[in-house]
Amino acid sequence: MEKISNELIDKVLDGVATKEEAKSVAQWFRTDEGQRYLSKRMEEDFMDEKNGLEDLKVNHKIPSEIMLDHIINHIEKKSRRLTILKIAAAIIPLVLFAGLFFQVSKKVDLFGAASYDELIIPKGERIQFMFQDGTRVYLNSESKLRYPREFGLSERRVQLEGEGYFIVSPNPNRPFIVELDKAKIKVLGTAFNVEAYPEEKEICVTLDKGKVNLIPWTNKENLLNPNEKIILNKESGNCTITKLDNAQSLSSWKKDIITFNNAPLNEVMKDLSRWYNVKFVVEDKRAYDYLFTITSNNTLLENVLKELEIISPVKFVYENKTVTIQMQ
Repeated sequence: MEKISNELIDKVLDGVATKEEAKSVAQWFRTDEGQRYLSKRMEEDFMDEKNGLEDLKVNHKIPSEIMLDHIINHIEKKSRRLTILKIAAAIIPLVLFAGLFFQVSKKVDLFGAASYDELIIPKGERIQFMFQDGTRVYLNSESKLRYPREFGLSERRVQLEGEGYFIVSPNPNRPFIVELDKAKIKVLGTAFNVEAYPEEKEICVTLDKGKVNLIPWTNKENLLNPNEKIILNKESGNCTITKLDNAQSLSSWKKDIITFNNAPLNEVMKDLSRWYNVKFVVEDKRAYDYLFTITSNNTLLENVLKELEIISPVKFVYENKTVTIQMQ
């Protein structure tokens, strides 16, 4: 879709555009480029006029509909060129054109108490998701992400259970925070992988670009540099940082590539169970004595199992969503 001019966007924000013009702008806001523009525009106006919001004297506890009516009354009384009115004018078209853009709910929260949505990724599936600020996240199988429909003015906070790869849009005024079980990760703009399944005793974070700060429940900060991995023991709060040759190899799952590096059988079974939603049964305990190292971009479980058989004397028999492990 062709980029919308700033002049036409200003007409919509000022409330003087035609219905057709407003519709074309709303449709453009639906694109990735339009989302980034709108997020940046609203963010800049919020930051520039943060003190001006207090002059509206809006009671934060009143319903959102009354808040919106209150802002509309101010629009009728003051100049539309004021930044705060641009913010209101930008929000009102979103309500009118819900379904073309954010899927806005009936209530619009302007003051940081946004409602939350939740993504639950079942076994055998992976997805990619983009937030309103341009930040992207890849979610691995059996993961859950809880996030606000609109980020707050001072921070961008989400909650993760499972594994995710984040590419965070830089913003020094609004740090991105990932809340985990007994820990949190604070970033400004970076790319990193975090594995934090609730049933696991450890949290593992690997950093590709930028810097992250892992803060466990002990409140001790742990700064991570590119190509470093940190493992947090959730019970003790202790952290171990190691240097990696290539941190991206640990997040290859987001490209549908399976990687095991001297992995014990328990780890192989755990990961493949999540990837393919299958059950493993070990008939010969000697299989636990072997370590597995492969990199496979095969999407069929049968092919992956054959590759594992090539590098070990272990046999994998797949039938009816169950993999039986024997010795060859």
